[in-house]
Amino acid sequence: MLRPQGYATIDDPDTRKVEYDTAMCGHCQLHLHVKPGSGCTVYLFPQADGRVIEQMGAFCRVCMSPVCLSCDEVGNCIPWERSLELVESKRSTIRSVEEALGRSLS
Repeated sequence: MLRPQGYATIDDPDTRKVEYDTAMCGHCQLHLHVKPGSGCTVYLFPQADGRVIEQMGAFCRVCMSPVCLSCDEVGNCIPWERSLELVESKRSTIRSVEEALGRSLS
């Protein structure tokens, strides 16, 4: 990835210190380890035995951000901020109904 969004350092006393460039999924905010300097998004998956598996990453062309493989499988583009707005609007609706009824719905 040419422009990583962050940096991670894993310092395990049993193994060597490992450093990764990171990006964040635009849909669920999962932190992803990315291959530095690659022209496309390549995710790195460190294994317990010290190996690192490389896998082609995913990119959402709707919100123009990298996404994790789980969100890519789902296929819907619901950016993190939008999902928070949906939760807040549902809570607001429930509160208004509760006030109108004069009792709690939970």
